[in-house]
Amino acid sequence: MADNNYTCLNLEKDVASSLDNPLDRRRSTQLREKLVSEIQALEEQLAALEASSDAIDFSMQQTCREMIHSRQQLYLELCR
Repeated sequence: MADNNYTCLNLEKDVASSLDNPLDRRRSTQLREKLVSEIQALEEQLAALEASSDAIDFSMQQTCREMIHSRQQLYLELCR
């Protein structure tokens, strides 16, 4: 998960700079692709957590949901 936090911080900076310069379409496209990839990976992780027969980790499930939601919001912001 530490990797996701690092990625998330860098992603937020990239999104902010992309929003400041909407003419940089290539950069914006790269960010959208990265967001889609991360959303898919997090959805897979969430599905695995929900399907696990081990003790249910509700806090981890909620964290995944929040990370998915935040990336979806960033994606929508980039698509404006």
